[in-house]
Amino acid sequence: NIVIFGETGAGKSSLVNLITRTQSAPTSSDAMGCTTKTNVYEHDVVTQNKTLKVKLFDTAGLDEGTEGTVPNKEAQKVLKKLLQTLMEQDGIHLLVYCVQGTRESRALHRNYMSLYSKVREKVPIVIVVTRLENQDPDMEQWWRKNEQSISNLKMTFAGHACVTTVTIEENDSDRLKQRREQS
Repeated sequence: NIVIFGETGAGKSSLVNLITRTQSAPTSSDAMGCTTKTNVYEHDVVTQNKTLKVKLFDTAGLDEGTEGTVPNKEAQKVLKKLLQTLMEQDGIHLLVYCVQGTRESRALHRNYMSLYSKVREKVPIVIVVTRLENQDPDMEQWWRKNEQSISNLKMTFAGHACVTTVTIEENDSDRLKQRREQS
């Protein structure tokens, strides 16, 4: 069980599509969230000649205003209930904190601490930074630039990935296509 969480518009559903190499999770390019409830996507991951059956839990976005698709208080409540239910049943194997690399966010620390307080050190948390297709000289530059400030805020992650989740069109640049493939 892999739970993907983060702010509205961070690219959680796009990350599901990147991982599954499909377009099964609906996405939106506007500021309003399009995921209104937790959606579960089953996917086979092949690693070390073994096939792992994983469930990706795509959650509603956090920090959306009261006029949003899912107001923040409701999204927080649903996410905490999901974590509690999964921990009581099959367990949670990984939390993926999806953040938008192009956005400065005070919510980054608050959302991390809110989830960390629920799972403590029982579940590894990784950070996936999206929308880095224009990061120079490479997508990993975001991590090199921000790792220390994240550490200073007492946020620790079991791993990180700097990615682009944009859907590739036929006439996109070779550079963009290469970055998508790297992701």
